[in-house]
Amino acid sequence: MASGNTPLRWGLLSTARINDRIVEAVAMSQRSEITAIASRDSKRARSYAVSQGIPHCFGSYDRMLASDEVDVVYVSLPNWLHVPWGVRVARSGKHALIEKPIAIDPGEVERLVQAVEENEVIIQEASMMRFHPQTVLLRRLVSEGVIGVPRWAQGTFSFTLLYSDDIRLDARGGGSVWDLGCYPVTLFQAVLQRRPIEVEGFIRRAGQPADMTFGAQILYEGGVIGQFVTSMEALPSWSGEFVGSEGRIRVSYPWLSQVELASTVEVVTQTSEVAPLSKSGDDNRAFGDEADGQITTYHTFEGTNAYFEEVKAMERMILDEEPVIFPLEESAVNMATIRALIESADRRKVVTM
Repeated sequence: MASGNTPLRWGLLSTARINDRIVEAVAMSQRSEITAIASRDSKRARSYAVSQGIPHCFGSYDRMLASDEVDVVYVSLPNWLHVPWGVRVARSGKHALIEKPIAIDPGEVERLVQAVEENEVIIQEASMMRFHPQTVLLRRLVSEGVIGVPRWAQGTFSFTLLYSDDIRLDARGGGSVWDLGCYPVTLFQAVLQRRPIEVEGFIRRAGQPADMTFGAQILYEGGVIGQFVTSMEALPSWSGEFVGSEGRIRVSYPWLSQVELASTVEVVTQTSEVAPLSKSGDDNRAFGDEADGQITTYHTFEGTNAYFEEVKAMERMILDEEPVIFPLEESAVNMATIRALIESADRRKVVTM
């Protein structure tokens, strides 16, 4: 296995298109290298290896897991295969970075937790924004009370699906809420650090086996409300906002999935204390909506590559033995939230967590 003085050797489990982001991110690092690629089709594995300059290729997932040339495996298989192969990676003595969503059933995450404990490896969900300094900043701003008491969080994420045979349409774990909804669910949980209490979901399948558009409401501890909309049948769109009793945070690019875009965090706060509720006769204003006494600050992340941050985080956890950044227990809460939202949409009723 790699140590702090030797590069972390990565193996790619499948030839999925998302691999390109990890290949690019690893190439940016001096502490990692990609040494292997595995596919069930040996010709495809060989072709991918040649195109990317990867020294070892395998026509079997298990053969790569048995190789001594790999320290950590990036699992980019379809959603419903993440847990079974994540467990097999752990049992081979290798670490794993598993694409989001890490599971489609919260109970399955416990299998990964057990595999981690039994084999003394690290498993992380590849929700790249979870490792980025922007998310760290948002979490700090809210936890330090910069916007006062949080009241709600909002997010949108959409794109237009082009192909009718896309794996995202598979009923076993596809749909916009699994593919895109895991972003706001994960960000809300990371930033608010509150447990969800109950959820309500609204679904549009448009004749497809999986949802094409999904709307969600989440009630968190302390009465904080989370809302998001995702879609695979709309113009590409994204937004993120956290609003509190004394301020708000707007994020121009909250999900960080396109590496070429810069992201700006706009923070608006009150410079003076907001007056408490009083009788209408005590004040001639109809609303407390004046912009006076507000200050706006900006934090910009240029040349954002959240996938590189993800790779660096894995390096620190494995090579430097730093604490785990994204606990599997947090992933389990996120998976339970999405599963409850789907149940709510299907049953057309509020679901208690």
